[in-house]
Amino acid sequence: MWGYMLKNFQFPEFHRPWTKRYTLFVISISFGVFLLYAIISPGIDYYGAYTWMVTSPEKLPLVAEQTWTLNPPWMVPFMAPFVTLPGNAGLITFMAAMIIMTIVGCYVFGGRPILTLLSAQMWWVLWWGQLEGWGIFALVLGWVAIIRKSWLIMFFSLAIASFKPQVGFIPVIALWWWIGSGRWKSFVAMVLLLIASILIWGPWPFWYYKGITSFVGDLHYGPWNSSLGYIAIPLIIPALMLPLNREKRLIALTATTLLFSPYLPFYSTILLLCFNIPLWMYIFGFIGYLPAFFHTTVPWNLVALLPASVLVWLYWPFITKLAYQVKTYANRKIVEK
Repeated sequence: MWGYMLKNFQFPEFHRPWTKRYTLFVISISFGVFLLYAIISPGIDYYGAYTWMVTSPEKLPLVAEQTWTLNPPWMVPFMAPFVTLPGNAGLITFMAAMIIMTIVGCYVFGGRPILTLLSAQMWWVLWWGQLEGWGIFALVLGWVAIIRKSWLIMFFSLAIASFKPQVGFIPVIALWWWIGSGRWKSFVAMVLLLIASILIWGPWPFWYYKGITSFVGDLHYGPWNSSLGYIAIPLIIPALMLPLNREKRLIALTATTLLFSPYLPFYSTILLLCFNIPLWMYIFGFIGYLPAFFHTTVPWNLVALLPASVLVWLYWPFITKLAYQVKTYANRKIVEK
């Protein structure tokens, strides 16, 4: 059945097929990475915020005073299968899931899985027990949804993308729009999910609103935050208006979202590493290791150059065309004088 689905599945333009030998190599590296972090990872965020959401829902109102989470509470049924496992089994299984989701994202969107698995972004995700794998998986589900024309898959894509909105929620919104008439069924399902979550967990959007107003102004907006902030919002215009094909527009929206998100820890840029971007850009997957050696957080800020470089790469044909037109116009004016 899986062979039939893959044979008839329409991959994005940037998809790069893997040989059997390369697939085995990827599996070997991923297993080694998994074993390493299964031994050394403390999973601080996993055992803190994400476990508390499952085991201590009474703490949710405290978000208004102390922002210990900003993830939507419907994340609970997705995390419960991991959290309810005994001992460290939950964290270990969760890390395996994050690795698998990342590899699947690289396979579908043409990224380089070995470099992505060895990147500083992946290190942070596995060391702290972060959720970026869910964001990658949401984008994969969104692509499957538009190919299969499935509003239900798109609903799950939207719900999961909201776990980490700075990672891929805007690109998933684009996929939601591209699905066609089924988008409204997905929208209604999301509204019903929101209403149900308020009935179950209380007025959490209000608590989150109070918490988020202080969150972006405290230490979370520190030297390791790679975001350019709201000054980058105008970049959404070329991402939406330039004549890009669907796959390139998806990458452009992903990069733009990362730049203007008010909260962007460097490891959230891992989603871009899952795309078939130029090889040299993977250098930004490794500069995140430098603070451990040079005792400066500047390299974390420099990770903003990754989405910026991706946009320049995508827009370069338009930039050169515009430069040529400006030069031609200027030369004509000189001749007329």
